[in-house]
Amino acid sequence: MTKNAPTRYHPLQVTFHWLTVVLVVAAFIVGRTMSDLPNDPGKITSLAVHMILGAIILIVLVVRFIARLYLPRPVHASTGNVFLDWAGKAVHYALYALVFLMTFSGMSLSLQTELLPIVFGGSGVALPADFYVFAARMLHGVIAPVLALLVVLHVEAALYHQFVLKDNLLSRMWYKKKNRRSIK
Repeated sequence: MTKNAPTRYHPLQVTFHWLTVVLVVAAFIVGRTMSDLPNDPGKITSLAVHMILGAIILIVLVVRFIARLYLPRPVHASTGNVFLDWAGKAVHYALYALVFLMTFSGMSLSLQTELLPIVFGGSGVALPADFYVFAARMLHGVIAPVLALLVVLHVEAALYHQFVLKDNLLSRMWYKKKNRRSIK
């Protein structure tokens, strides 16, 4: 980035960021609550919502990456500590990677277990008996808590910047306030 880099993200990038946040949190909540449901039509409905959220997340991420290629963005935030700055970049890339892995492991699981006709085609009322033994499901289940941990680290780092370093970092990922002229 040059010294002419913007001080905040483009509004489209801000929108994609917060849309991703909402979708990932919703998919995580549905996934967690779905895990406790018995293998019946209620679980199939929850699984349908979870799968739709996953597909939307993947679409949003792909469009977000395309926008990222073309839109200017601010330089990486600095804490003044080389290790923390490196860790911040690493967590950002890990967040992207894990969200992509979650969507791909979920798609892989649905293809391996032929879930699409069961969930969306009405060809069954329960999950296949072997649904719980697939490697993709295990991978999906391992990534979820790691992703949740990284999200917590990301939020903590943003709050550290905002309230400890007082560098107003959060304004970079929000919409610019419009200047209002006073009426005289």
